[in-house]
Amino acid sequence: MGLFLGASISAGIFVFHVAVVPLIFKYSKTFRRSLIFANFVQWPLSIDYEDPSSSGIDGARNLNIEYHSKIDRCPIRIGIWHILPKSTYERMKGSFEGNCDKEQLNIAMDEELANSKTPVILYCHGNSNSRAAWHRIQLYKFFQQMDFHTIAFDYRGYGDSTNLTPSEGGVVEDSLIVYDWLNTTLDKGEEKPPVFVWGHSLGTGISSHLLGNLKELSCEILERSSPLPQPNGLILESPFNNIADEVANHPLAKLVIWLPYFENTFVDPFRARCCEHAFVSDVHLARARSLPVLVLHAKDDVIVPFVVGKKLYKAILESRSEGDAAVTLHAYDSKLNLGHKWICTAPDLPDVIRNFVKTHR
Repeated sequence: MGLFLGASISAGIFVFHVAVVPLIFKYSKTFRRSLIFANFVQWPLSIDYEDPSSSGIDGARNLNIEYHSKIDRCPIRIGIWHILPKSTYERMKGSFEGNCDKEQLNIAMDEELANSKTPVILYCHGNSNSRAAWHRIQLYKFFQQMDFHTIAFDYRGYGDSTNLTPSEGGVVEDSLIVYDWLNTTLDKGEEKPPVFVWGHSLGTGISSHLLGNLKELSCEILERSSPLPQPNGLILESPFNNIADEVANHPLAKLVIWLPYFENTFVDPFRARCCEHAFVSDVHLARARSLPVLVLHAKDDVIVPFVVGKKLYKAILESRSEGDAAVTLHAYDSKLNLGHKWICTAPDLPDVIRNFVKTHR
């Protein structure tokens, strides 16, 4: 009886693995979307977004942007952290101590941002968690040490932003709104500082979509007569060329890649024209030939394998001609153990970023 029960359970698991899961994956857009965005994953559970210092960040403030989404046709609230460069924070440290006047602090930080002489980083994070995730905070600290202003935000469905089911169009719209706000703020200063967009993981797909279609999005979403200015450069950390290839090369694919219907079931849904979250970065960036691009990828990345990052690099390179902006791949050896999230700890990263910024500021 025990042997029979054990065999029945094993058979049930096998059937679920090779039949039920593939069917759900192929025919449920909701299931596929939840896996891509993973915004149901939230850690730490309790975060005081109003007080960035409680998450270990000094010299930061919390902001909110509210607008009406043309994608989901509803009000959207976006949560943002603005983190000061090290030199500016040290000069303003007294403003953050005790019961500081938040209104006066916001005015002062607006002025610092508008009149900045140092680069500004707009950071587009990857899936799951929020802008307060531990590995993201370590990256903000890197930016701060590099003396950059940092703008980190949460898309709809993440953090303290409007709790709405995310979509590719929706998160790109959120990114556009924040980029518009940033440019409007910087235009108030005498001389606009260089702006760089930094995307990580899924954020590389979001930022590539944004910048590859900036002219069209400026017209259609913002209703501008002229497009927003292109940033000085785009930095892609642990990127993929498109979601279909990322799924095909993901480590979890090894569990089902032996199935004769693997390609049709798990990959083709992301190649379909009707796919709402294909994140075809290779296609988008082929349209941004004047945009300098730096690709950072660790060879021991098992979440977004190096092979798809290299595919993206080659696709961008092949789309460009002599006279177009440079695209650079900086690969990290597996011996460094940087994986998917820890390129920010690479010993040579300060020099790599400093050189890229200096070249394209």
